[in-house]
Amino acid sequence: MPLTPFHLGPGLLVGEFFEKRINLTSILLASVLVDLRAFYCFFWGCTGRFHGPLHTFVGATILALLISIVVWKLRVFFKKITDFFKVRNSYSFSSILIGSLIGTWLHILLDSFMHSDIIPFWPRQSNILLGAISDGTTYYFCTITLIVGLVVYVWRVIRR
Repeated sequence: MPLTPFHLGPGLLVGEFFEKRINLTSILLASVLVDLRAFYCFFWGCTGRFHGPLHTFVGATILALLISIVVWKLRVFFKKITDFFKVRNSYSFSSILIGSLIGTWLHILLDSFMHSDIIPFWPRQSNILLGAISDGTTYYFCTITLIVGLVVYVWRVIRR
């Protein structure tokens, strides 16, 4: 699902469900930043696989660590944004790291069902998840989780 907001749904729902324990900012950033190479390839072209090393669990884990460091360093800035949107977020390093890992790993998992050029369990050279869940079901799941996540968010804002 390159260049789509679909990845935000599962991350938003998990982040809302574990509101004070997992950092929502890091989940949402991690959910979309995995597509950096796909974004580049889509607009400027590239050789080799459209989805590169960030679309492996190893690459996603390294990216999650980098995102965690950035969010940790900029936590005062991000806290102002989340406070504005009335999101109660923990900005402990562990909550940021867990959020980043969840965001990147969910992205890899969901894309693994749909894209033949992804090697999620690298160095294993095959995608054993490809086709295990249909593309339509994956899109439906992401859409439903986005809607439910937004409803939970709005409900919490109204309660506050």
